[in-house]
Amino acid sequence: MPESKEGIGWLHKVMSVVHDGVVVIQDEDIIMVNGAFAEMLDYESGELEDILFEDLVDPLSKRHDSKMLEALVTGEDPSKFNTRLVAKNGDVVQVEITPTTIELDGHPAVLAGVRDLSRQIALETAVTELENRFATLYDMSPIAYFTINRSGKIEQVNEAAESLLGCGAEDIIGRPFSDFIPQPKKDYDASADIVREVLRGKSVRGIEFEMMQQDGKIIWANVSSRALSSGTERPNEIGLMAFDVSRRKASEQRLREESQRANLYLDVMTSDLNIISQNALFAIEDLRTSEGLSDRVRSGLDETSWNIRRASRMIANMRVLISLEPPDKAKTDILPHIKKAIREVGRDFDWKKTLTADLDISQKQFEIVGHAFLWNVFFNILHNSMMYDDNEEVIVDIHAEASDLGRMVRIEFADRGCGIPDDVKRLVFKRFDNPDAIEASQGLGLAVVDHFVTDFSGRIWVEDRISGDHSQGCKIVIVLPLWEEDLGLPSILFYKSEHCVFCGPALEMLLSILDEMGIGRSIIELVNIDDPESGVSEDDLPALPTIRLGKIELTGFVPEDDLRQAVVRMIMLSGGAG
Repeated sequence: MPESKEGIGWLHKVMSVVHDGVVVIQDEDIIMVNGAFAEMLDYESGELEDILFEDLVDPLSKRHDSKMLEALVTGEDPSKFNTRLVAKNGDVVQVEITPTTIELDGHPAVLAGVRDLSRQIALETAVTELENRFATLYDMSPIAYFTINRSGKIEQVNEAAESLLGCGAEDIIGRPFSDFIPQPKKDYDASADIVREVLRGKSVRGIEFEMMQQDGKIIWANVSSRALSSGTERPNEIGLMAFDVSRRKASEQRLREESQRANLYLDVMTSDLNIISQNALFAIEDLRTSEGLSDRVRSGLDETSWNIRRASRMIANMRVLISLEPPDKAKTDILPHIKKAIREVGRDFDWKKTLTADLDISQKQFEIVGHAFLWNVFFNILHNSMMYDDNEEVIVDIHAEASDLGRMVRIEFADRGCGIPDDVKRLVFKRFDNPDAIEASQGLGLAVVDHFVTDFSGRIWVEDRISGDHSQGCKIVIVLPLWEEDLGLPSILFYKSEHCVFCGPALEMLLSILDEMGIGRSIIELVNIDDPESGVSEDDLPALPTIRLGKIELTGFVPEDDLRQAVVRMIMLSGGAG
């Protein structure tokens, strides 16, 4: 028992400076409390003096903690315990009581520290509920979750992960993640690539590669991963999320196979039909040179020849629309293509009407991002004007001028035909968006025009030749990007391997960024280190893929924002921005 001290002034001073509640009990009565204890129970300090301490205890706790309470109020070997007190307003307060025996004026007493645990218990309860909720969601999630340590071994999985790999947790935990990835190449480990990149501080998102189930079945999975720690601390665990995309991959493969088969059928069919059409045209031309043909027969031969040529045009247009791979783009002068279109349209209608094109464009005045089929765009526009103008001489004004600060060229084709009503203008180039709104006789020509213009990153629309009066003819307006000369950018060296998990996604991302910035893909120089003639081995590189943009080098998995910033920096460092 502590040594007795004269008076209780010292005790008042101590009780007034502590933050926890303090109560002094003597002969089972409360003889002194501090402000913190009174505030805890919503009392004034004077209201608590000379009452039994047990009167403040919750009835249920009074029975449950009777022995501890008796030791507290009597001072006979009291010890720390938790109980519940009742505040003046009836609220229950969870407390921790830490008692010690003292002497006051020569009589034994108990000095008890009282700590309010209500907030702490509420927080612990909330945390427990959140942990239980997370555990439930973790197990119920349709997405497979893995916890992997720095060595690449699996430490924890959920039920979806068991389903993904076709075995129970007991057969997964403790094994390297690489055990569930097929080995396309000796010493190649896709999981090690992911772990290494995450440990380097990179979050991996949406990488797709093959995984192997317990029974050896190969599946495709979409995988994302990040470190399970924040700040500068080296992560000891990695969270990996995966879901099965095998069905989608199989569908994509079937679609590719069906597309290849359809293109083969299309090539064979169109080639055969073109041969048949040409033979028919030769036969008709031979008949037209025969002597003694009546005007009715000659007119019928001309009409038949026209319809055969028209059918051939429809076949050619359908082939363009179905074709999956457009030609590579290059610097293209628009004038030769317009002249070719004028010649071909004139040949198509030479038996019926003539085309007079008022052209104000000079050689190499406008060179755009185009290709060898650009003339098809102009041909279909002029052909449409010829179709819907009943005059024997069809006049089309063709005008071009630079626009958008010299970055684009605006080309106008103004005819004097029947025109296009306002409610049809927005539909003529979108034949397949609303086929019922377009006459069947209009064919596919303008749909082909829209197809090519969109591929050139241009725009096309219809206006009235005379504003507000569509019956005076229409004006087709095309805006196409002008060719930009070489920016003087260095080549982008992209070192890849057929077995690198990051190479495919990184290359697609780089191509997309270059297209977005209007930089030609030819700037990329691909180096396949699997090719013995490349002269480069994987040991020569920090990681795969390695992307060298002038003086800038990126390795491993590169987030899209980082890659875009690197391309911009390359342009700035090379002076190409000017």
